[in-house]
Amino acid sequence: MSRTTAAALVLLLSSCVSVSAIPRFGRLDLDGEVGINDASSGSSASNSISDTGLDDDRSVPGARVDLEAAGMTTTFQLSSSSHGGTGTLTADLDDGTTSIPAGSTVRSDLDLLLGEAIVTWDFVPGDTVELGLGFGATLFDVDAQFQDTGSGDTISTDEVLPLPLLAARVGVALGDFDVSLLAGGFAIEIDDDDATFVDVDLMARWKVFGAAGRRVGAIVLGYRHVELDLDYDDDDAAVELDLELSGPYLGFSLGF
Repeated sequence: MSRTTAAALVLLLSSCVSVSAIPRFGRLDLDGEVGINDASSGSSASNSISDTGLDDDRSVPGARVDLEAAGMTTTFQLSSSSHGGTGTLTADLDDGTTSIPAGSTVRSDLDLLLGEAIVTWDFVPGDTVELGLGFGATLFDVDAQFQDTGSGDTISTDEVLPLPLLAARVGVALGDFDVSLLAGGFAIEIDDDDATFVDVDLMARWKVFGAAGRRVGAIVLGYRHVELDLDYDDDDAAVELDLELSGPYLGFSLGF
């Protein structure tokens, strides 16, 4: 390929593709239940998130990248959520080897890493209104640990699970302001693992500099709601996680 042809292709791609990089920071309030039981016992006892103390820490850094080309929008997003605190159990935690009885005071830590790739196709021509349907994939990493502050006994679980997604995107652009809603979800059973996942991301942007076809900067304000329902076996433990995370975020969008 000649240099002239390569340069022409680069110019063509750059004129057809727009990219928005959006670093953001917010908080996600955690609610739900967690249960860890000896798989052989048949028990399904669980503790609320507030009982375990996991609702004390809510900081959530993350990033999102949107690529738009020929009526197709591709979104990549990554977020890391850490939650920790001290609580009092109302139900036993038992991984088949170690047991922490109800009434124990525990130091709890939960780390959630969530990554997504979503592609939607717009069915409405023009740049003012967007209505798209598509699919994608998500990968989440759940790492939880509970330590009895009295005995020092510790129970932990760590699971990485990929999931397909069905997705929808709607949006409206009015001058320097645009708002969009991206929603994805799926329910699936893989071997002995059951997972239900829902992610809704409402995002508004206000352009503060730039023009169409050039570098554009915008202030971003959004709200995200994630539901994660996991049932899986971790060695001799039957783990049930029923989590809801919701909260606002603030960021900055830089487009090219």
